[in-house]
Amino acid sequence: MVSTHQVKIITQDDESVTFECRSDEDVISAGLRQDIYLMASCREGGCATCKGYCSEGDYVLGKFSSQALPYEEEEAGEVLLCRCYPTTDIEVEVPYTYDRISFSPEGLAFETEVVELSQISSNVVKFQLKRTGDDKQVNFASGQFFDLEIPGTDITRSYSPANTANQQGDLEFLIRIVEGGQFSTYLKNDAKIGQKINVKGPSGIFGLKENGFTPRYFVAGGTGLAPVLSMVRRMHEWDEPQKCVIYFGVNTEEEIFYLDELDRLAEEMKTLELRNCVWKCSDEWHCERGSVVDILRRDLQETAAKPDLYLCGPPGMVDATFAVCAELGIPKERIYLEKFLPSG
Repeated sequence: MVSTHQVKIITQDDESVTFECRSDEDVISAGLRQDIYLMASCREGGCATCKGYCSEGDYVLGKFSSQALPYEEEEAGEVLLCRCYPTTDIEVEVPYTYDRISFSPEGLAFETEVVELSQISSNVVKFQLKRTGDDKQVNFASGQFFDLEIPGTDITRSYSPANTANQQGDLEFLIRIVEGGQFSTYLKNDAKIGQKINVKGPSGIFGLKENGFTPRYFVAGGTGLAPVLSMVRRMHEWDEPQKCVIYFGVNTEEEIFYLDELDRLAEEMKTLELRNCVWKCSDEWHCERGSVVDILRRDLQETAAKPDLYLCGPPGMVDATFAVCAELGIPKERIYLEKFLPSG
């Protein structure tokens, strides 16, 4: 028998929104049905964008990825709202502010044009888009992502821009080429300058947190550099005074990219330090030798500072970095992370 329950979503700034949810529908779908657009992306239990903490009530969870919701988080009451089916009235605390909730689909989707397509390392492509039409405004919080649609299909993939919000309509993506990946195959075989791309967003809760003058350390694996670069560029635009360090890591020298862009940013931004790390490097490599995890551990051990940590990259790198931070006394609430999870 289908029953109906009340769902109360409580945001970080202590605002809330309440709506009905049937026992045979997930919370995200129930919100959409009533023009309440909560933070979500894949809606398949795989990306963790819709994660929250259920503080009141009972529910059942549908199938989801253990990378998006590890066992210990599930046991502690964390839920993925796209896989959460209430069996009583529930209250869920979400890690974003009320202004991230939309109440209309308007403005979430728009058309862009490909203006640059260039190989910048052995496995990364720079994919530059520009919004078409009269309204060029591109609004997003640095760290968020957009869904890009492969032309002629309904297949989308999510990527974070490396640039910041702007009025020129620019979106700068750094995309890793994955063998057999659908978007990678499109980029290699079919993408071309002038092609139209449908974009939807922004989505996601990864982004800068205000914590006074606490230093910010950014740890990026591969194309995890994109949201990190957006956040640091935003700090530069706003002339924020905190010390910040970018730990940028790849496996081999052939995979490194954007060193010139990072150097230029560091020249303009006196508070920025760079740690460009290659795990398997030649004798000629001139920057850090080893993994970002090793280099970060070294720096944290050498200083008494307890910075805010922003982690973005493959799950293995993020988990290892998180473990180092915990081991060295960085409080969990000062560690913000986003993992690259496999496409659904």
